[in-house]
Amino acid sequence: MKNFLVLFFAIFISANAYALDLQQAKDQGLIGEANTGYIAAVTSNVSGEVRQLIAKVNNHRKERYKKIAVSHGLTTTEVGRLAHKRAIEKTEPGNYYQNAAGKWLKK
Repeated sequence: MKNFLVLFFAIFISANAYALDLQQAKDQGLIGEANTGYIAAVTSNVSGEVRQLIAKVNNHRKERYKKIAVSHGLTTTEVGRLAHKRAIEKTEPGNYYQNAAGKWLKK
């Protein structure tokens, strides 16, 4: 049983080591900061792994935006717009973001 657990954790850890993270996906031009304050695929042809990453990050952001909106008397849409402005400032050169019109731009 102990050997099984060791093998299971070794496989689990190695699988996580190869999992795509947010910055890697941005660096590869797969995702960018959408003008809504969330992330989105830059192209329509992305893998399931990228779609899962987008959903995970956006769900986390949605929860944070709700808390911020309630505490500051704003809507989540307003919080998203403010977050988008900040995200553009933090976007690294070579990564993508959407302008107000929805066009993807490379910083």
